[in-house]
Formats: sequence, structure tokens, C-alpha cells
Amino acid sequence: MKKLSVLVAASLFSAGSWAADIVKNVDVVVVGSGASGMAAAVEAQEAGLKTVLLEKMPTIGGSALYIEGTFAVETDHQKSMYIGLDRDWAYKNHMEFNHGFINGPLIRKWINNSANSIKWMEDHGVTFHDVRTLFEDGYRTWHIFKDGKGVEFVNQMAKSFKEHGGTILTETPGTEIIYEDGKVTGIMAEDVEGETYQFNTQGGVIVAAGGFINNPEYLKKYGIRSDYLIVGPKTGRDGDSLPWYDKVGARLEGMGTHLAIGAWLSGKDPNTQLSQPEHTTVYSQLASLLRQPYMWVADDGKRFIDESQAPLWMNTDPAVERVGGSYFAVFDDTLKDYMINEGIDVSHSDWVRVGHKLDLLEEGIEIGQEEGYVYVSNTIEGLAKKMGVDPVAFKKTVEDNNRYAVNGLDEEFPKDRKYVRSISKPPYFAVKGDNATLITLGGPSTNTDMQILREKDLKPVEGLYVVGCEVGGIYGDSYNLTLEGMASSFAINSGRFASQHIAKKLGK
Repeated sequence: MKKLSVLVAASLFSAGSWAADIVKNVDVVVVGSGASGMAAAVEAQEAGLKTVLLEKMPTIGGSALYIEGTFAVETDHQKSMYIGLDRDWAYKNHMEFNHGFINGPLIRKWINNSANSIKWMEDHGVTFHDVRTLFEDGYRTWHIFKDGKGVEFVNQMAKSFKEHGGTILTETPGTEIIYEDGKVTGIMAEDVEGETYQFNTQGGVIVAAGGFINNPEYLKKYGIRSDYLIVGPKTGRDGDSLPWYDKVGARLEGMGTHLAIGAWLSGKDPNTQLSQPEHTTVYSQLASLLRQPYMWVADDGKRFIDESQAPLWMNTDPAVERVGGSYFAVFDDTLKDYMINEGIDVSHSDWVRVGHKLDLLEEGIEIGQEEGYVYVSNTIEGLAKKMGVDPVAFKKTVEDNNRYAVNGLDEEFPKDRKYVRSISKPPYFAVKGDNATLITLGGPSTNTDMQILREKDLKPVEGLYVVGCEVGGIYGDSYNLTLEGMASSFAINSGRFASQHIAKKLGK
């Protein structure tokens, strides 16, 4: 781990300073090396600000390593593809989706700058290979990173940051902000060896800590189910910064909002189900079955939603939560052969795309049975027994579904008739899925410069900024998946906004 040189000047340990093994005066400290933290660090260091990036984990990147692409409108990529979406339309879409329960001025600034940030990333060596959507008639705002992963973004940002003289300290979490006379003047940190640091900041501390999705205590406190499957890192993202917000009297909002990310193989780590679009795996193909729009049933053996809603996680997640947090995707041998020979009808995000032929499905069904989330039977009654659902209700559900397929009309949910498929040829299959989530999406209210606002007067806390998924007021009660890639886009843009404000404040 890279170390800072020890400063022993006695003058640094004045009556008002905090005891530490190492003391350093810098312009900016960024806490967290995900998408927002990396963007903030690069923007600050390249503006001539002496910047230190603290990361509590052994490696950098956080949730950014798991992102597939990022939102923007009015980019050169879109223009070259005759995609005519503009900033005004995107702003109105997001405000209407969230019924106005969000920070309008900040949303406007972010969307207006989204195209500029695509260019900024490309200038730093980040490549985009497509502009996509998950939906048949969706908006093409999702700029897909090389290989459909954020790895290149993290690597290129880190390279630029270090080339411009920035310092990255891994396994060194921020432990406490230095808050005196209503102003944040620095932060304490401690490395894995127990050595303590005091960073005195001239410009400010930028918190990009990644939320609290891995902290069951905070999840319970803010009303998020703690047994969600978690996509992304299983350590870190613990809400370490939440006491800091209490300390400065920050206004919090949206603490129960999180990025639900659909259902994944029941009881299995979702990270095993990720893949590159051109190189799918057994597990990613099995997970794609949970997105197919044919017949889903809950534990009572009954349907509960129009299955063609599958790509709209912000709709399917609460529907699945209503029926217990899990469901079964059911299909027959005809549909199995269709998915193997013709391809799937709904994408499993960007990991398994529409039309991909599930060449590993036969192998996957065998593995899924062994691991306990795939069920196979030659009879409907036998399948119900293996699933543990009410056999009478399940048999009726299948019979009703088959009648709808013959008539070409879904009488329960007006699903597009092309997705109303018969389940009549044995063997019959069911795959069990559990809801999953990626990140929390609530935190302190801010102004458009990412300064944290106090609860008592909504005035900014001097010297303290928050960026990325810990910013409150960006979403209402759910993530807006219709504008795909928003979480990463806001993270990157908000990180830049914070550093730009500090640079301007310091005359850089």
C-alpha cells in the first residue's frame, strides 16, 4: 500500500488539531473509489487540486466494476445513429416519473451535462461500443462500456489520476470528519496496519462512500428488506458515512429507495450470473429464464403480474415483494426448444441479450436441479409438488394460461398475445427467482454543487460534499429504468460537479 510521508512538524499538532500518526495538508479528500469517487478525484487533480483518494477495500472500483453502461442524451453517438432524444425531454421524463419528489435544479444540471461527460470519459481513454435499450420500444440512452463492464472506466480514471499526481490509499477508510465551528476542515483515516491519518483540507471532503446496501442494521432502519440478494461487492458499502451526516445535521431524503435489479436464481450469488454479451455462462443463461414473459407464479401457484413487464424492474420488484420476494418462471419443452433454437424474447440486462440462443440450457437445467432452484416433472401435478405450491391452484393457472394461448387473449392481464404461450408439452420446468438489489439511493439533500444541506435551514455545510448513490433527492420511490444507465451517469456527473465547485472556490 502506498504510504504518505510522515510529517513531524510540531506546529501541526496545535490545540485544535486531532491526534494522528500522519498529518497532511491537501486541497481535497475523496472518500470512496466507485464511479462518483473516481470522477471526483480525476476532476479535482486535473484542476490543480492536491487530492487524496481513500478506499476502505483492498482494491478500487466498488460498484463501478459492475455497471454495464451509462445514461446520456444529445451525444455524438446518438446523433450518428439518428437518435433524436434531447435534454428537455429527458428532464421532463425523469421529473414526471418521480412525480416531482426530486431535486429539480440538480436533475436539470446533471442531464444537461450528461453528453459532455461522455466526451470527457472518451478523452480519458474510455470506450463505448453501443447505445442500447432493454425494451422493444425503449429510449436509447444507455451508452455501453467496452465489454459491457465498468472495468475500463475505473482503470482509465485511476491511470489519469495517478499520472497527474494524485494519491490513492487502499485499505484506508475515512473514520471521522473534522467538523469545527460549523465547517468541515478535514477527515481522519486509519489504514489496515492501524496507522492513523489526519487530512486537513483547504477545499473540502467529497463523500462517495457507496451507500449502505451491505449493512443489515441500516437496511432495517430505513425499511429495506435485509435478505435481498445483493449484486456487486459483498463487503464495503456499509453506511460508514451516515454518522457524519448526523454530526453536521444534514437533511436526509429517500433513505428507503434502492436500485432493485430484478430476480435472480434463488439463493445463489447474483455475481455468478453476470457475463459478457458475447460470452454467456450457464448461470447467466439460467438467470435469463427469469426474465422471459411467459408464465410466472407465486407460492400460491397463481399468476400475479403481466409477465411482459419483466424488463421493468421498478414494476416487477414491488410486485414480487407483494407475493413474498420470490416467484417461479414456468415453461414447457416446446418453450425450452424455442429458447435454445430461436433465442430469448427479453434481455437479461446486457449480459444475455434478446435473440441469444440458450446453447447451455440443457446443461444448466441439470445443474439447477442439483443446486435446488430448477424443477422438472412430466406432469403439472408433479411439478407443483416439487415447487412446493398449491397443486390445485397451479393446475388451474396452467389450464387458464393454455386457454388464453388458444384464444390469443390473456383474460387476467392484457399481455401482448405474442407472449401468451401454451404450457402443454412435457416435461415441464420451473425456475425459482429471488429479488435482488444493487445499491441504496438515499442520503443527504444537496445543492447543485453537491454541498450537503443542513436540516435546520437548508444551507450548505461548508467543506462537505456528497456524490453518487448517497445523494438524496435524485429518485422518488424507485429507480427510473426507462432512462437506462442513470445511476452511473449521476455518479460520474455529481463527482465532477463537486470538484468543479471546489476548484472554482479555490481559484483554480
